[in-house]
Amino acid sequence: MPVAELHYLVPEHNEGTEIDIIHSLSAETTDDAEDLFVDIKDRLLNVTSWGKYAGMNEVSFGLADSNGHKVKRHARRGDHVLVTTATTTGAAQYDWLTIDALEYDDYPDTNMETFAMRLRPSSQPGQDNTQFKSADTTTIVVLRDQHDLSAIYHGRNHAAANGPMWQGIPNEGWSALMKGMLEYYMD
Repeated sequence: MPVAELHYLVPEHNEGTEIDIIHSLSAETTDDAEDLFVDIKDRLLNVTSWGKYAGMNEVSFGLADSNGHKVKRHARRGDHVLVTTATTTGAAQYDWLTIDALEYDDYPDTNMETFAMRLRPSSQPGQDNTQFKSADTTTIVVLRDQHDLSAIYHGRNHAAANGPMWQGIPNEGWSALMKGMLEYYMD
């Protein structure tokens, strides 16, 4: 998917920074690509394993329902993601994200399908959420176009003060996650 043809869940870039990170691979056949697409979609929904997929030992991801209760299941719209990052001082940094959209689309005429998750910064569930800008998002899109597969990170309207980092994770970490979602195989 060319960056110019953004998924409809990716908001317009208005201020701050924008970044697009794309990792792709080709399967031998369309049937293989369809099977891999299901695996990659499952990896995207398996939030608590994101650190493992990316090979990031200094970052962990937790999943909580809309009421803030920890859950062990695939992510759903309205869930919260807890990102725990080790800082240089040894203390932990905690950032919360809300999954505000999950969308699957199938385009049989072009033999293409997509699955997308949009995340927004939020407060810990049950606390005041007014300090967070609604324009600040990350949208992760998994795309199958015939036998080609892509995992794409779209960061939009991130505060410029964060530089090449969002929610305590540098762009290299998000890049590793996109690559890991495509290439991770359990032994």
